[in-house]
Amino acid sequence: MEKVRDDLPDFDEWLANYKPPVIKYLAGYDPESGQVRSIGPDYSINDKHVIEVETDLAEKIISGEIKLNKCFIDTTSGQMEITEVKNLHKIDDILHRVIDVKWADIEKPDIFVTADTKNKTLTVELSEEYGGTRKLNEDVVKRKIFWDGETNVNFLITSYNDPHIIFDSLDTKLNTLTDSIVFKNVKFPEDFSVYTRRLFKNYVLEVL
Repeated sequence: MEKVRDDLPDFDEWLANYKPPVIKYLAGYDPESGQVRSIGPDYSINDKHVIEVETDLAEKIISGEIKLNKCFIDTTSGQMEITEVKNLHKIDDILHRVIDVKWADIEKPDIFVTADTKNKTLTVELSEEYGGTRKLNEDVVKRKIFWDGETNVNFLITSYNDPHIIFDSLDTKLNTLTDSIVFKNVKFPEDFSVYTRRLFKNYVLEVL
């Protein structure tokens, strides 16, 4: 009969005093876009760029309650943001004239374009409702949106009401519109219109 060892600790005593190791969760992310690429216990993350994540939040992401592709790191604050990812495509393939704000019956423009003909600049602002800088005349719920960086935004400076005669073509990426964009040295004829292929529904133009 095998002899029972008497040098082992009492199991009940060991169990009563046992403290499970604290699991630290990390998120690995792309330093350029802020997109979270992986999340898990610290020993399982091999990404070069990581931040620590609260256990409750990490477990919700791991379980699928929160989608990983909606998680981004704000590189300024070093905090994780759960945000709405947007990939926009043209509403149609038709050139639309941006209506002068004086004639537009639009309460909440999505895109506000300002043409300063004296200083030869065109400023494009996205509504604060969509994470931009253009403030509206009413309180709106600001949505946390991560805009697709591959989507092009294009504005054409044309003869008045004639998109076939183009004086200037101005391009930027959709994700740059979280800040106001100022195009310089824009070629404005004496009478002009601004055309675009719409990504948003409502655009307005103000000519200074």
